[in-house]
Amino acid sequence: MSASDAAAARASQRAAAVADVMDDIAKIDAHGREHGGIDRAGIARIKERLLELAEHENLFPAEDFPPPDGERGSFNYRLAQNDDGTLALYVQSVGVGTSAPPHEHTTWAVIVGMRGQELNRFYDCCAGEGEPHVAREAMVQRGTGVAMLGHDVHSIHIEGTSTNFHCYGLAMEQMTGRRYWNADEGEWRIFADVTSIVEARYDAA
Repeated sequence: MSASDAAAARASQRAAAVADVMDDIAKIDAHGREHGGIDRAGIARIKERLLELAEHENLFPAEDFPPPDGERGSFNYRLAQNDDGTLALYVQSVGVGTSAPPHEHTTWAVIVGMRGQELNRFYDCCAGEGEPHVAREAMVQRGTGVAMLGHDVHSIHIEGTSTNFHCYGLAMEQMTGRRYWNADEGEWRIFADVTSIVEARYDAA
């Protein structure tokens, strides 16, 4: 089998695995919506399902999800997203390290490790409630993950390379108005528009 044929076969297998996982996640999310909103038990189930997907590392090789070339920062490869802008799954690929200040998502969020390490710090406040202080830390790496509700505040800190799943109740473009802590100014501010998304859906035009 040629390299291009192998890549095509892998992409097809990956799409099937992602579709299966997202179908399960949609059921968990729908159940939560029917009962007033998803809760921590629900996002814990989503995390476990994504941990199962991460075991298929052969479907997500580094060559299919390269990071930015020679720059700090990351690409977010969109693997799945509902037509209405909900339930989106990304592979985040980091090349030489990146970080994000304390911030909210305004929707549930689950991060699961595949390669490398991503330090997550969680804070003792909601966005807009004054200066955040670290309450706990968790390292996301192969076999581990973290799950957050929309009001939870966290920051990320990555040294070196990292490849993780990021799954959200809303697509990244739909998370308008979410806030982050600007330590230099000592105030909460609104995130700028997302510019790091790379389309990677199997059936996307």
